[in-house]
Amino acid sequence: MNNVFDFKRFGNYLVYDLRRAYNNYGLSLLIMGLIPAIIYFVFQFFSLIGSHSVNELPDEMKFTGVFIVCMIVIFGAGTRIWGSITEKRAGSAYLMLPASTLEKWLSMGLLVCFIVPAALLVLTFASDAIMGWFFPNTYGTRLFDTGFARGLFDGLMDAEEGISFNLPALLLLSWCENILVFTLGAVCFKKAKVAKTLLCIFGAGMVFSFLMVVFFGINGFHPEDLDTFSDPVKAARIFNWVVSLFYIVIIGGLLGGLYYRLRTLKH
Repeated sequence: MNNVFDFKRFGNYLVYDLRRAYNNYGLSLLIMGLIPAIIYFVFQFFSLIGSHSVNELPDEMKFTGVFIVCMIVIFGAGTRIWGSITEKRAGSAYLMLPASTLEKWLSMGLLVCFIVPAALLVLTFASDAIMGWFFPNTYGTRLFDTGFARGLFDGLMDAEEGISFNLPALLLLSWCENILVFTLGAVCFKKAKVAKTLLCIFGAGMVFSFLMVVFFGINGFHPEDLDTFSDPVKAARIFNWVVSLFYIVIIGGLLGGLYYRLRTLKH
């Protein structure tokens, strides 16, 4: 059993992986987390040039910036932290690390699915709070205080119909799905990792679209179709289960692919 998993060895390896992530991606993640401040100062710079005055930063710009940052982290985190293991020298050193494949796989999954987004979230909201504190009149509404952000933490609820969707869980599952795709691409492809991963996503999307047409027809299925059910609450519950099952299958497959790649990695 100790050859497969040992708590002390796994803890030591997780600390090592955290240091690797900090050294390879810590500065980039810090810059990404400062996006509210960066957007504010860039916006005010152009405001001073154009109107010779400072203006209130629109909330849309902040949310757009955060969305772009999330996509950049999804694209680049896995490549920057573990992309080098496809190289002969770095890969050989990685294979010699005193940890089992299961421990390396668990550490990788914890980092990209939970630790990296948690760090990004803390940095983003911290810089957002600081900017709102120092520039209360021109920074605008802080991200945490907007109706959209409150909806993410409270979930989306239709009080009249009793229909609810767990938005925080859906966002986390979507994050895990996307970042695991690019992490898998980072440890599979030797060059042009992001570009080749995007091509694979495009090909998989075409196949999935074809299967959707075969099984559901040319128009497909839309959440609005729930209104046609006699019991919308039950229909929404079924929709939630279907979405959850979809993410479980996709994320499970990606995690399985990562484990297989780490287990078969050779140089």
